Amino acid sequence: MVLILLSVSLFCSAQNKADTISSGAVNIAVDEIPVYFSPYAAAAPALQFSHLFFDPLVRWGKNQQLERRLLKKWKTVKPGITRFYLKKNIKFHSGNKLSSRDVVWTFSEINKQQKSRLFFADITSIKRVNSSAFDVYSTLSTSQLLDYLTHFFVLDSKFYSKPQHALTTRQSMLTAPAKTLSISGTGPYIIKEYNPALHLKVVRNEKYWQEEAPLAELNFIKVKSATSRLFALLADDVDISESISSESADSVEISESKLLVQAESSNALFFTMNDIRRPVFKSTNARNALHLAINQEGMLKHIIHGMGSISSIFRPLEHTENPLPNPELPGYDVKTSKSLLSKVTMPKQLSLLVMADRNGSTNEVVQALTNMMRRIGIKLNTTEVNRTEEWNRLHSSYDFSLSVWQTALMDRDNIYQNLFTESHLSVFFSERFLEAKLEGSLEKQAVFFEKMQQSHLVIPLFSKNKVWGTDRKYNLQDIFSVNGIAYWQKLQLIQ
Repeated sequence: MVLILLSVSLFCSAQNKADTISSGAVNIAVDEIPVYFSPYAAAAPALQFSHLFFDPLVRWGKNQQLERRLLKKWKTVKPGITRFYLKKNIKFHSGNKLSSRDVVWTFSEINKQQKSRLFFADITSIKRVNSSAFDVYSTLSTSQLLDYLTHFFVLDSKFYSKPQHALTTRQSMLTAPAKTLSISGTGPYIIKEYNPALHLKVVRNEKYWQEEAPLAELNFIKVKSATSRLFALLADDVDISESISSESADSVEISESKLLVQAESSNALFFTMNDIRRPVFKSTNARNALHLAINQEGMLKHIIHGMGSISSIFRPLEHTENPLPNPELPGYDVKTSKSLLSKVTMPKQLSLLVMADRNGSTNEVVQALTNMMRRIGIKLNTTEVNRTEEWNRLHSSYDFSLSVWQTALMDRDNIYQNLFTESHLSVFFSERFLEAKLEGSLEKQAVFFEKMQQSHLVIPLFSKNKVWGTDRKYNLQDIFSVNGIAYWQKLQLIQ
């Protein structure tokens, strides 16, 4: 009976695969496809999908440059008020013409969802000036505001005001395959076929307001396992695969027949020392000793196989290797670490709180840290949590912490604000900013954060790139923004 069920399962899986893969489309293996299509849903689609169907007001290009999308220009009316002007003659998929009413209506929809409302909280209101102009009232600088507007996808107010086109409809895994869905944006693609359990097929918007996308049809296929995505790529079942394991970087099959592309973004795996709980960490010798026991280059090489970068200090928009701030201290030296530890009274057992990261390498890092600490005579007791509430409750009672932080924001002040107040380390930072009397001054907090890294109270272990695999005939390396978003309308054949 088990064999019969297994045979049926394998047959159905093969049949679904055959039905899903399209010979006339570029087949792209992804770990998830959307079940919501509103950019502002509680479980919003990944940004690569939002950019298929909707255009933002502006977007980040490849070299940290802003590209004007729906916006033609802007100017400061007075402090706190910026006037924006839309480009003319842009139409939604429905045929409705884009106007400033759509921008105002979109902002009202944003405020109906808690997650999007919090994200855009520093925009207090948007008011229509005329059909193509609107004013944004905000507490942000112009550069900060523009950064947030890269996430502002304008919705078709006439289309979505109708009950049958509800933005909040969730597509069920039991939903029958659909040929069309109720979506109207200004984006370069429209949906041709959709099955939430299998794939999303899109075709070029022939009436797109800008130049047409070079490729007529894209087929995003849901393949949960990174190993399965790699096998599908190597077997030529798909043309492109998302999130290839970094362990595959040295694969002979990859290097000979395929191309690996790294998409960078602002992220870091942070290791912190709790000097409030453990006063010995206030000692320079103690912090330097622990830092010298951590082999960051080894982690980069053996855990993420070079698909990222290490830096002594994390700074926004930097992806370069910097020398250690203390030149007399080598980057990894167990002998010197033990010598420094002999000068302080360090407990033989210390505790580490870890924030679980389903898609990351934290398990391997924890094992590496455990082994590294053991070499200098310290036993590391680890606790892993997977909920922010539990992390915040426990954080102050642990000696060390390990957590991943990432943001799609690119403005320097926005990145610091996000890291200090919205990351898993927000409690850690708030305690130290309060102690240093730095509340309310983002610039002083940024300087203090750099000093904490220089003194090894906070250690950015490494930043990790997202790795894609592709057939060499596509220009995949050219389609990513500076913050790692795939703009699929830029994909084309190069041979």
